Amino acid sequence: MSAPEKASEAIEGIQKHTKSREQLEQEIRAFLDEASSKPGTSTKPGCPLKHGLACVLATVHENIPRTTPVDFFCDGLTIWIAGEPGLKIRNIRANPNVAVGIYHPMDHSKHNRSLQLQGTAELINVNNNKEEVIARAQQFGIYQAVEKMLREHNPDGKVIDDAVMSVIKRFNFIRIEPEEIIFLSIHPAEGTTKDVWKKTK
Repeated sequence: MSAPEKASEAIEGIQKHTKSREQLEQEIRAFLDEASSKPGTSTKPGCPLKHGLACVLATVHENIPRTTPVDFFCDGLTIWIAGEPGLKIRNIRANPNVAVGIYHPMDHSKHNRSLQLQGTAELINVNNNKEEVIARAQQFGIYQAVEKMLREHNPDGKVIDDAVMSVIKRFNFIRIEPEEIIFLSIHPAEGTTKDVWKKTK
């Protein structure tokens, strides 16, 4: 196919169901791993985390949707969000059905990928699973980030675990298991593909 024909096809529509389930799942895992926030080692003041791509969490309260920009971490296809107190936590307690959007800032001159995820959220905190909270905080670099920032604000440079935990215990870790993931790829020359992954029963 010539370049003009490819360009015409790219503009005309979206190619759907272009990948096998195995290939799609592999690409989604790779995208999430690349896009998620990660532990960091920055010596600059402030949070040392390597923040990932833009992510929005959508929750619902009394049939009114609400979106919140968040950092996210991943473990395979599972999304983890460290949620500070707020309306998103209240909404999840009332209705655990959520949606997540993760995306590159749109630039039609580049290859853009994004996903929309629908799933069920679970709130994990020090009251219902302290060990899991500590393990995930350390795995994702949150524990180390809190410790670093506390040291920066402590003149003698001493930080004890209790001080770190007093911050960590404010969080609810939001664990989201996907039911459906829509993976969108927009390429300036190859066109747009849209593939859907669904959880097997």
